[in-house]
Parts: sequence; structure tokens; C-alpha cells
Amino acid sequence: MDKKSEKSLTQKRVKKLGLDKVSVITSDMLEGYTSINYAAFSGCFDLISIEIPNSVTRIEGYAFLGCYRLTSITIPNSVTNIGHCVFSNCSGLTSVTIPSGVTKIKWGIFMECRSLTSVNIPNSVTSIEYRAFYNCIGLTGKLVIPDSVTIIEEEAFYNCSRLTSIVIPDSVTGIGFGAFDGCYALTYVAIRNKRYKPQKVTNGKCKAYKAFRADMTCRDFQYKEGKTYKYEGEPILCEQGFHASLDLSDVFNYYYGEFGKDIVVHEVKLEGVSDERNGLDSKVVAKKIKIGKRIL
Repeated sequence: MDKKSEKSLTQKRVKKLGLDKVSVITSDMLEGYTSINYAAFSGCFDLISIEIPNSVTRIEGYAFLGCYRLTSITIPNSVTNIGHCVFSNCSGLTSVTIPSGVTKIKWGIFMECRSLTSVNIPNSVTSIEYRAFYNCIGLTGKLVIPDSVTIIEEEAFYNCSRLTSIVIPDSVTGIGFGAFDGCYALTYVAIRNKRYKPQKVTNGKCKAYKAFRADMTCRDFQYKEGKTYKYEGEPILCEQGFHASLDLSDVFNYYYGEFGKDIVVHEVKLEGVSDERNGLDSKVVAKKIKIGKRIL
């Protein structure tokens, strides 16, 4: 479609048509429009439900920013591009089905959507960008990332504190800083067809997960798979000793990037684990560590 044939719904037109004061918008009310432009419905606090017509092919950034009463939205498969922060702070939105032609879940798209309980990610999506689901505390149960996704960016699922399980496919080659930070309820993390459950410390011993730089260094110390290392002093969390995480998802709070190129992740065994905890994640420190096999 060329620019001349486009019919854009701008913020100015929304107000001219009086749509900023309407609680329910049906598809026929928007028929003929090909795009919903930047911040078009931003601040439309009366909006509760909207059905987007098949004529629309893209929704630009911040289109529904702060529509906190919006609970229902129908997006047709004609939409192939949804911009950044489109539903940011739509705190009443409960569920969304992303159209099958969308390739990127843009940064901040569902940020602070605290009532969002479920989202359908289609097989067309290749990346989940920065803070896409930031502070979506309503997301519960199991989240399955489709095989098409190759990258999960920084803080993508930050503080999704009720998410209990996540399945990450082989296609994912990198995970960004703090992608799952604050996901305290995660009890099931599956990566590359294997489940990695949270570990527990018993009598100062445990299994755990540790990330390194790609050259197997951490804090400029060189490690080797299969080797055992012992610290002669008193281990102090975040200062001295051998550190690892009881939850696999927490290792990305410290080392992150493309697997094999930027980071590697190994299973480890710890002994002499300190009782110290930082209260933010599952990081622990120990006197002794054995480096197990690489898992990522």
C-alpha cells in the first residue's frame, strides 16, 4: 500500500470524531483506516473496549498509552506491525492475542499492564524486546515461547512475580540482562527440552547454576569444566568466595548475552554454602565449587 492510499487515524482525528469520549468502539466505527498513529488514543480514559477492523495494518507507538480502563481489544491478523509501548500502563487490560503476522514484540509494549493474565505469542515472532512485559504482575501459570523467537531482551519479563513456569525453545540464542528478574514464583524453567528446577541448600551443600563469560572466566578467574575449586577464606556474598544461583533464571542478572559468544552457563555443585542471602534473587556463595557440564 502506498502512502497516498493510506488513511491514518491520528490523535487529532480521534478527538475530532469524538472517539476520545467513547467507552466502546466497534470495527465499523474505524472502517477504512489503515493505521492507528502515534499516541492516537493515548489518555482516552473512557475507553473500555475496542475492535480494530481488518483494514488496519499497523498500530504505532504509544497508541493506547495510559488507557487504564481498557479491558478488551480485538486485533485482526491484518495488523503486522505493533509499535513500542502501545499498551503501556493499560492497567485494566486482561488478555491479548497478538496477530500471526507480527514479528517483534516491541520494547515496553505491555509495560505496567498489571491485570494482564494471559498473552498469545504467535510463531511469527522472532524477538521479545526490552521491558516488553515489564511489571506484568497478573501473568500467571505457564508461558510458552514459540520456536520462532531467537532473542529475549533486557528485563523482558521483569517482576512478572506470579509467572510459575516458562518454556524457552532451542531457537533462543541469547537472553538479556535481568530478563526474568523478580519472577519469584518460577518453579519450572525449561530450556532446550530440559527442565531446570530451583535448587535447595541442605547441610551447606547444593546443586546450582553459574554463568561465565564465553571464555569461562568470572571476576577475571579462569574456570574449567570438571574442575573443583576451594576458597580458603570466609565466603561473603557479592564479595568473596564462589557464587552461583539456585534458580536458573537468576543467572541472567549477572551474565547475559548470546550463548557461546558472550556467555556460557554450567551446572555446578557447591559446598560450604553461606547462610547469607541478598533478598533479591537466589544468588548464594560457597567455599567450594565443582564445575559441571555446560547447559547453555
